[in-house]
Amino acid sequence: MLRRCIRFVEREDGFTLVELMVVVTILSVLMLMAMSTFNGVKVRAQDSAARQTAAKALEVGRIVFTDSATYATVFPADLNATEPNLRFVDEVTPSDGANKASTDVPDRTTTGYTYVAAVWSDSGKCYFIRDWITFGIGYAVLPNATTADCVASNATSVTFSTRWPSS
Repeated sequence: MLRRCIRFVEREDGFTLVELMVVVTILSVLMLMAMSTFNGVKVRAQDSAARQTAAKALEVGRIVFTDSATYATVFPADLNATEPNLRFVDEVTPSDGANKASTDVPDRTTTGYTYVAAVWSDSGKCYFIRDWITFGIGYAVLPNATTADCVASNATSVTFSTRWPSS
C-alpha cells in the first residue's frame, strides 16, 4: 500500500499545452458572452434612468402647474425648489445626464398649456416627455444624439407617441 502511494506521488503527469489552450479558449468565449450581455443590461439601465427622470420632471411640472392652472408660470427655479434631487435647466441648456432635465413651455406667451422636458441617457439617446393639456402626455426619443441635441427646444424635431418608443 505504501509503495502505491509513493508511486502516485512520484508521477509527474499534468496537463498538456493543448489541453490548457482549450480551457483558455473556452473561458475566453464565456467571458465575451458575459461582456456582451452586461453591455446590453448597462444600456437598458441607462435608458431606464433617463426615462424615469423625464417622468419625474413631468410630475414636478404638474405639481407647479396646479398652483396657477398654467405652465406659463413654470420656470426651472420653481422646479428646482419643488424637487431638489433633480436639476432643472432652461430650454436651451442641454441635459447632460440622467439627473438633469432641460425644460420648456413652448406656448408660454399664449396659453401655457404645453410643458416639455428632455433628459440625456449615457447610451446616446435623448428622451422627451410632453404634457399637452388638451391632448395628453406624449413620449419621444432622439436616438444617436449628442448632449448638445438634448434640449427641450428640440421637441419639435421628434414625433411624440402615447408611450415610450422602443428605440
